[in-house]
Amino acid sequence: MAYNSLYQIEVSHSGLNKYRVVKGNTRWEVEQKANALRAQWDDQWKRKQEQIKKQEIRQQKIQVDEYGIKYAEEMTNEANDIQTKLDRILVDSLNNVYFDFDSLKDHSKFTASKPKQPIYGQYPREPLRSDLIYNPKPPLLAKLAKSKLDAFNQENNNVFIKDHMKWEEEVRHIDISNNNLRGNYESAVNKWESDKKAFYDNQDENNRSIDEFEETVKNGDNQAIEGLFSLILNDIKYPFDYDKDVDVQYFPDEHQLIVEMFLPVQEDIPNKKAVTYVKSKQEIKESFYPEAYMKKKYDSVVYQIVMQTLNYCFNLSICDLSIESVVLNGRVRTIDKSTGNAIEPCILSVSSKKEDFCKLNLETIDPKAWFKSSKGVSAATLVNLTPVAPIVEMNKEDKRFIDSYEVADHLDEGDNIATMPWQDFENLIRELFEKEFNATGGEVKITQASRDGGVDAVAFDPDPIRGGKIVIQAKRYTNVVGVAAVRDLYGTVVNEGAIKGILVTTAHYGNDAYEFAKDKPLTLMNGANLLYLMEKHGYNVRIDINEAKKVLKENQDVR
Repeated sequence: MAYNSLYQIEVSHSGLNKYRVVKGNTRWEVEQKANALRAQWDDQWKRKQEQIKKQEIRQQKIQVDEYGIKYAEEMTNEANDIQTKLDRILVDSLNNVYFDFDSLKDHSKFTASKPKQPIYGQYPREPLRSDLIYNPKPPLLAKLAKSKLDAFNQENNNVFIKDHMKWEEEVRHIDISNNNLRGNYESAVNKWESDKKAFYDNQDENNRSIDEFEETVKNGDNQAIEGLFSLILNDIKYPFDYDKDVDVQYFPDEHQLIVEMFLPVQEDIPNKKAVTYVKSKQEIKESFYPEAYMKKKYDSVVYQIVMQTLNYCFNLSICDLSIESVVLNGRVRTIDKSTGNAIEPCILSVSSKKEDFCKLNLETIDPKAWFKSSKGVSAATLVNLTPVAPIVEMNKEDKRFIDSYEVADHLDEGDNIATMPWQDFENLIRELFEKEFNATGGEVKITQASRDGGVDAVAFDPDPIRGGKIVIQAKRYTNVVGVAAVRDLYGTVVNEGAIKGILVTTAHYGNDAYEFAKDKPLTLMNGANLLYLMEKHGYNVRIDINEAKKVLKENQDVR
């Protein structure tokens, strides 16, 4: 791609032996792309495993002619069906140009079953002294002598005491067992309720982020609009598998989209013609379309994909957003046979206006003829993958970034950085964090000075696991930084699609600021933290708030 992405994630699949670096403007966008790619690969892997399993079954049954004939017929029909779908990629998609933000939300239910009540042990009946078993009729001899009767009664009483002690021991064991069951059950229920709450809290947070994303689109945010079109176009399905990757740039003044997408190569297009069963050999034989046929088929598929993509761009109803023109650049991933190196040449480029495109009858049009009449740029035969120059190159540099200047090396020992002009302070913070991120190959850029609480600097951490876009705001304050500034930073982190926000001040923060930042991807650096970071990088400066108030008051630059 010919642009600088703000965030990236490595995605791999061991079964398919595939690896990709997914890039995008926001963490949410990249995660959506990565999840879509993982799902695509998982689906490919699942189908591959199913095919392997089917093949094993077929090998066991292939001895039976009837099965072989039926299988060959089914596979031939399937091959013919795929070829028909390849011819109807554009036509079959005309009624599917629809998008709803709700489709991005998670409405699934928490499926884990609540733990069942255990079956508690029941107490055996308690022995009673009055039970008949402990009060048998005394024998005749016992009746004749009081001592013998007393001994007889004592023996019965001892039996009762022994049985009652045995009963008490059983009750004690049952109580222990029941208490353990009750404790385990209560723990399981508490965990289930906690898991359920976490599930719905996470779902609500995700769905709120979709609502916020929709709001940023409605407000005309460029990156949100680009991310949305990128997600929609990446989600278009085809009757074959290939690693699709679509990126978009939006120009609001012209209502124009530049779409840069990876197209399939000829090897991605199914070429099976028929399957026959050879009785004499009890074998399955496959036949394939000739090379000349597949070259024409490849051209047809690619030009249909181009028109299908343009139709989505022009006819999607999204927040009253109207796209008036689209430039589409089609690239492929292939190998340069002369060098053996991987290359990504642009093999076609076309520009179209909505007023012209919407006059077309897409049900009967010849996509290749339209492409040529629209002065699209490509080689005569696409299958040769001949590079062409894009009509318009995609450039995703953030226009807010401006040239920075060095401040730190001009500081003298003991300088009070709380008295610096605020532009110098922002550049100092940019320079300081650049030294922090340079060690890992990161980059820090400063944005246009605005003093409105917006983005002062943006750091790009290239680490594929923990990296991404980080928003940095600098506040050369002499008063306590309240929760409003921290809340503004969090809003900026969300709108920018950043993974983290850092607020740096020469002063300190109120308790409400720290309370709001808790459990959020925010770091609050006060004056002491800033001095530590300055000293870490070899700058011996100071912060004197009282002195700064006097100096800045004289300059009417107090905050």
